[in-house]
Parts: sequence; C-alpha cells; structure tokens
Amino acid sequence: MKRQNSANVTGSPSRYFSTTQNQFTDILKQITQNCNNKPIKKPSSPNPNSQLQKRIKTQTSCSKIPNQNSQNKKASSSVPKNRLEYYTMQEQIGSGKFGKVYKCVLNSTKKVYAIKMIDKQQLKKNQMNHQLQREVTIQQMLKHPNIIQLIEFFETATNYCLVMEYANGGTLFQSLMRQNNKRYSEPAASNMIKQVALAIQQMQKQSIIHRDLKPENILWCDGVLKISDFGWSIQDKKERDTLCGTIDYLPPEMVYGQSYDNSIDLWSLGVLTFELTTEGFALQFPDHLSGDVKDLMKGLLTDKKNRKSIDWVLNHVWLC
Repeated sequence: MKRQNSANVTGSPSRYFSTTQNQFTDILKQITQNCNNKPIKKPSSPNPNSQLQKRIKTQTSCSKIPNQNSQNKKASSSVPKNRLEYYTMQEQIGSGKFGKVYKCVLNSTKKVYAIKMIDKQQLKKNQMNHQLQREVTIQQMLKHPNIIQLIEFFETATNYCLVMEYANGGTLFQSLMRQNNKRYSEPAASNMIKQVALAIQQMQKQSIIHRDLKPENILWCDGVLKISDFGWSIQDKKERDTLCGTIDYLPPEMVYGQSYDNSIDLWSLGVLTFELTTEGFALQFPDHLSGDVKDLMKGLLTDKKNRKSIDWVLNHVWLC
C-alpha cells in the first residue's frame, strides 16, 4: 500500500527547483500562515554551486563495498560467502529499486529477521555503492529502542545482504490507513510522535540526518515504533544542499535550494504529526485539534531559523 501523491526525489536543487516551485509555493505559504509565521520568501535564485559530489568517509565492520572506480578489485569479507545458508528464506515482504526484502529465519536460533538483498550489478550500474556503504555504517552506529537494528551485513556472489530486525506489525502508514477517518486519536498520536522524536534525538547526538522520515519508513515491532530505511541518511555536522527524500515531507529550505541541517528531520516530524492527527494534507488545522498539538506543529512547520529543537519537542506538553 502506497500513498497516491508520494514520490522520491534526488539530485540538484537548482535542477529540480523549476519543476517544484509552483507546486510548493502556495502550500508552504499557507502552512506558515496557518502557523502564525511570515510566509517563506524565495531566494533570488537557487544556489548554482550545489556541492552534489560531497562524500562522507565511512567504514564497514563486515563486508566492504567496492568503489565504482575499483572495478578490478574484489570486495573482501570477514564472513563466509555461504553465510546466506545459515538462514531459511521465507516470503518476500518488500522491494526497492536495487533489491528485495524477505522474511527469514536464522536456523540456529529459529529467530525471525528481515533480510534486504541488494543486487550488486544494479548498484554498480547506478553508481550507488557509496550510498549503501553509508547506510550500513550509519545503521551499525545507531543503537536505540526506536531504531531498526542492523544485525549483520555480508555478501554473496550476486548480492549484498543486510539482516535486520523483523517488523511484525508492518509500517505506520499501513496502520494509519486502517484507522477510522485515516487518523489517530491525539493520545495515540502523541505516544507515536514521542517515540519517533526519541529516535531523532539519538540521531542528532550522533550527527546523523535521516532525510526521509515518513510513515512508510517507520515500522511496528511488537508494538514499538522504529525508524528504518537509512538509504538517504548522512552523518555530517556541516550543512548540506543535496535534494533527496519524499515530496510531501520536504522542508522549504530544501525545496528552495538552500543549505539545510538536521532540523529537516524536525520539519518531517511536524508533517508526520499533522498526518497522524488529521485526515491527510489539508492546508488548515481542523477544528478537532487541540491547542497543544497545534502549538507543537507551529514550532516545527516553520522556516529553519525559527524551527524548534528536538529538546523543545520532547519537553512539549503534548508529549508529556
């Protein structure tokens, strides 16, 4: 199940700017006006010096992902090539551009996991090896109850394999679509937002930006919400300007080609709060919303300069 109006985007802000400007200008103005803030002003022109080729240096503790330019070098691994045989593969539970996700069972313990199998050739063809290496490294670093854990990472002759916690409750988006009026009660939504906020707090402590927070990337594991899919995540204290993520959740600074920092995840948290407590992406606060949840969203759905911090969110009365 996927949202009708969702799409992932990546690339140069200046390249994408002309196609998104008209689509977002009215929405962003109305959101900020609803939040009692001044409308966001568009800069005179997008930044022409977009540094899209910045790469962070990462190291993996298991299999190494070869650089695109090292075609003659084979990836080394500290695990056997037949590591996949330690698992019994079950049904497919997901898919992506470069591979598929399966439910699997570790034969020695009978414990259930999810395994993401990424096609090596497709990854190399699209020059995305660096992104997978970054994703693996970041997930190895993150240890938190509200973040999906990477159990192990290895490779076969044809695939890179990421073994992760199995989300037995599906995605937050799937559970949202099952609710009456496609929204949660405020007490339920408050509990969910607090869990996501705690995960964001941990990411910020480690200088990690997710860049694609949305209900489809938040999973239910035994009744606990956990952030997943770190494919667009980065670890960097410097501001960035690469355009990526999902259209519905892009903050204004990213849409307008400006530099951004880890506060973009807080904008996404504000959109997520709105989506969980309303019936979609309306441009006005519904009458049924309390003043407390409106205040929380006002603090997040604003320009970068005035956006509140994660500590402010976690101390907000709506989450207490």
